[in-house]
Amino acid sequence: MQKRIGIIIGKIYKEINRQHLCGILEEAYAHGVSAYVFTLTEESGDSTIAVGERNLFSMINFSMLDGILFLPYTLSSTPYSDYIQRFLQENCSLPIVRVGTETQPFPSIWYHDRSEMAEITRHLIVHHGCRNMICLTGQSFQTVSHERLAGFRDALDEAGIPFREENGIFGDFWIYTAQNLAREIADGIRPKPDAVVCANDTMAIALCDSLKEHGLNVPDDIIVTGYDGTLEAQIHVPSITTYRTSWRQLGRNAYALLHKLITGEVIEPQVQERGTLMCRKSCGCVENIAQEEQLKELSYQQMEDSFLDSNLSTHLLSCNNLDSFVRTMYDNMYVFLDPAYYDKQQFCLCLCDDWDTGSMPDYSFHDYRTQGYSEQMMLMCYNGNHLSFPLTDMVPTDLMRSEIPTVTFFTAVHFQDRCFGYSALQFRGVADGFNAHYLRFCREVNNGLEFLRVQNALRSLAYHNLLTQVRDTMTGLYNLKSLPHIWVDYVRNVQESGEHAFWVALSITGLYRLTESHGSLAKDKLLVTFSEQMQNVCSHGEKCLRAGEGDFLILGSEPASSHYHNLLVQNLREQFEQHQNALGQTHLPLQYAIALEERMPRAPQDAEKAALTLLSKAKATQPTYSEQLHYADLADLRRSIYKNPERDWSLAMCAELLNISSSYFHRIYQKAFGVSCASDIHRSKLEHAKFLLLHTSDTLQEIAGKCGYDYSHFMRTFKKEFGMTPTEYRRGKND
Repeated sequence: MQKRIGIIIGKIYKEINRQHLCGILEEAYAHGVSAYVFTLTEESGDSTIAVGERNLFSMINFSMLDGILFLPYTLSSTPYSDYIQRFLQENCSLPIVRVGTETQPFPSIWYHDRSEMAEITRHLIVHHGCRNMICLTGQSFQTVSHERLAGFRDALDEAGIPFREENGIFGDFWIYTAQNLAREIADGIRPKPDAVVCANDTMAIALCDSLKEHGLNVPDDIIVTGYDGTLEAQIHVPSITTYRTSWRQLGRNAYALLHKLITGEVIEPQVQERGTLMCRKSCGCVENIAQEEQLKELSYQQMEDSFLDSNLSTHLLSCNNLDSFVRTMYDNMYVFLDPAYYDKQQFCLCLCDDWDTGSMPDYSFHDYRTQGYSEQMMLMCYNGNHLSFPLTDMVPTDLMRSEIPTVTFFTAVHFQDRCFGYSALQFRGVADGFNAHYLRFCREVNNGLEFLRVQNALRSLAYHNLLTQVRDTMTGLYNLKSLPHIWVDYVRNVQESGEHAFWVALSITGLYRLTESHGSLAKDKLLVTFSEQMQNVCSHGEKCLRAGEGDFLILGSEPASSHYHNLLVQNLREQFEQHQNALGQTHLPLQYAIALEERMPRAPQDAEKAALTLLSKAKATQPTYSEQLHYADLADLRRSIYKNPERDWSLAMCAELLNISSSYFHRIYQKAFGVSCASDIHRSKLEHAKFLLLHTSDTLQEIAGKCGYDYSHFMRTFKKEFGMTPTEYRRGKND
C-alpha cells in the first residue's frame, strides 16, 4: 500500500508557504509517498466562519495516513492554530512534526536563520561600510526573535564592532514597532544609524514608508534590509534588500524528520541548498530581477486575466439547480489550472447528503449541519450522476487512484457555519500546481452553493404558500379549488399518453355517525387514512382531490378498452373496509360514480362544475357493500367450482380471478353465501364423487383422481363426511 502523509497548512497562496509545501512534496515524491493537504479557504475572527473552516479537520481519517506535518506559523490566527494543535493531540496517534521554533508538544524543525541574518549584516559591513547599525527583531518571548538577533551580533563580532544593547530592539514582526522606531529617529530621540537590519520584510517595508513620511530617504539617509524574501519586498519602492531563505529546503528537512519518526530510517534530503541574499535598492545595490521571476509574474497575470474574464461568479449565481451548478463549476476549472497540468489533475466536489436541509432562509434557526459530515458523501459528477462513497474514504478511491505519488488538497465547502461538504483537488506527480486562484474558485463555489440553497428555499416557500391555497390542510390532497390549476397538466398528460381519461367521484356517507360514536378525532383519522389509501392505490400518476367533508375525486387515464378504473375502485373499497373492520368502528359505506372520456369537460372553467355533478351522482347511488359489489362475480365463481370439481381450486386462485386479496375474498364469500369458499370446494368434490359412484363403473382410484384426491385421502374423507365407505355407498344405492 502506498504511504501517505497529511499536511496541515494555511495561506498556501503566499510564496513562502507554497515553497515550503513544494519542498515537502518533492522529498515525499522521491520516496514514493503521497500527501493529503488540509488547508483553509479563509481565516476570520467571525465565530460562525471559524466553525465552517474548522469542520474540515473532522473528515480526516488518520488510519489512511502515516504521519502529519503541521505548519502553524502559516496560519495568521492563533485561535486556529491552537484549535488544530488540540485536535491533533486529542485525535491523532501518528508521528507529528511541527514546522516552527516551538519544541512542544511535537518534535519541531525551523530555518537556520541565525547564520542567514549574519550574512545580511555582513553584506552591509563589507560592501556598504556600515558600522552603526540597529537590529529590529520580533517579540522577546519568541525563540526566532533571539535567533535572528544573535545572527546580527555574530556579524558584528566578526568585524570587531561592539554591540550595544539599545541597538537590539524587540518588536512585533508587524508595522507598529517599525513606525515607532522611524518616529524616534526622525525626532532625534534615537541617533540616526547607518542601517536598520529588520528581522522580517513586513517591518522593513513599514520602516521605509514611515521614514519617508518623516523626510528621511532610503537608502540615501538610512539603509534598511528585511528578511524572508517576500513578493511585497520585491515590488516595494524602493525594493527591499532581503534574504530569501531556502523555503523549499525547510520543507525537505521537515519531511526527512517525519520520515525518521515514521520508519526509523535517517535520510538526507535529495537536494541541499542555501538561501539567497537579494541585494536591492534599499541598501544601495543595483537591482537584478531574474528573468524567470519576470516570466512567473507574467504567467500569474495571465491567469489573473483569465479569472476575471471568466465571469465565474455571474455564471454560478445564474444556475437554478444543482446539476446546472456542477456543470458550470467544472466548465470553469480552467481559471485556476495551469495549462501545463491539465492532464495531471483531478477535481471533485463532495457534498453531504443533507447539504440542502434547513430550506427556510431564516438564519436564526440552526436546523442544518454545522458539525461533521454525513456518513455517506455525494461526489458531484459533470454528467449529473451523484456517486455515493463513505466518508471514511475521504475521496472516491476508484476515481482518484494513481500509480505515481500524488498530492490532494482538501478545503471546506461551507457558508459561515453551514456545512455543505468539501472539495478535493489532486495533482499527479506535480509539486507546485497550487495557486491563489484555486482558493478564490473555492470561495466562489461556496457562495454559489449558498445562493442556490437560498433559491431553493425561496422556491420551497413559494410552493408551500401555493399549496396552502390549492391543498387540503388535513389530508395534503389537492382541494376542489385547485382543479382549474391542475387541469391543463392533466389534459396534456392524458393526450401525450394516448390513453382515455376517467374520473371517479367517491363519497363516504354517514360520517356524523362516526363522530357521535367515537368523536371528531376518529372521523379526522379515518379521512386521513382514506386519503393515504387513495394515494397508495393510485400508483399510475392519477390526481387525487378532496372535494368536501367526505368527498373525493380521482382524475386518471387508462388504455382503451381497459377496466383499470373498476379495479382501482375495488382495491380502494377493499382497503377502506378492511381498515374499518380492524378498528371495530361504525361501518360507513363508500359510494362512487365514474365518468369516462366522452363525458369529460374540455375547458378548465367547466371542470369544477363537472366534478360537483359527478359527486352528486355518487351520493345519489344506493350504498353497496363489498359482497354486493362482487356478488355477480362470486356467483359465477361458485357455479364454476361446482361445475369443475376436478380442478385444483384454492383460495389464492379464486381471489386472483376476482383481482382481490385472499383475506378480503374469504370474508366477502362467507358473507355472500353463508359458507366459506373452502367448504364449497370440499363439498363440490364429494358431491361429484357421489355422482360418479352411482352413474359410472369407474374404479375407486379413478374416481378419487377425477375429484382431485389421492386414493387413501379420498377413502378417509368420504367415510368421515357420509359415515360409510365409497364402496358401501355404491352398493347401498344400487341395492
